[in-house]
Amino acid sequence: MAKNKQIFICQECGYQASKWMGKCPDCGQWNSFVEEA
Repeated sequence: MAKNKQIFICQECGYQASKWMGKCPDCGQWNSFVEEA
């Protein structure tokens, strides 16, 4: 059974990460990550 990959995207700049982060390393915005299915 395949495991779904979680992708988190910064709402401010579009930076993509494999895990949720409090602060975007690209634009520096706090709490801007949302989970994409």
